[in-house]
Amino acid sequence: MNKQPTLEQLIEQLPREKTPERDLWPEIAARLEQSQPPKAAKSSNGWRNLAIACSLLLVSLLGYQGLQQTQSRVDPQMLAMLEQLQYQHQQQVKQLEASVNFGQWQKVSMTTPLSRGIDELREAAAQIFQALKQDPTDQQLWQLWLWVQQREIELLTRGEQLPTQLDQQGISI
Repeated sequence: MNKQPTLEQLIEQLPREKTPERDLWPEIAARLEQSQPPKAAKSSNGWRNLAIACSLLLVSLLGYQGLQQTQSRVDPQMLAMLEQLQYQHQQQVKQLEASVNFGQWQKVSMTTPLSRGIDELREAAAQIFQALKQDPTDQQLWQLWLWVQQREIELLTRGEQLPTQLDQQGISI
């Protein structure tokens, strides 16, 4: 019987080294020398790259400066809307303070923390309002300002629900 050689036997029969038919190094060296630019071109490339970098830096600085100038300009319509919202809030507060129980609940000693909280909220709202005048496009300031105003109205509303008279046995509602 004719026995076929195994793969391992075939591998062992192969030569261990393969030498090229001719020496390839002279062609490789010639190609490497051709791909290197002359030294004079390198120095002009350096100046060109430096000029490009400087112009990009100049353009970015001018763009940044222009962006700051547009942000510093305040839109008069935004300021008018801000003033209008401030006025509406003040009107709401005046209506709540004009209610029947407002003057009475402020005289009760239990309302001191409530009154102090209202004063702090009003001070915070005034500071936020001034910051909004400087940058009326800041959404976080808007949200904070509206939140503070809402808390002030909430406290005024809760104050109306406090006891209003003191009698001989204690506080009556």
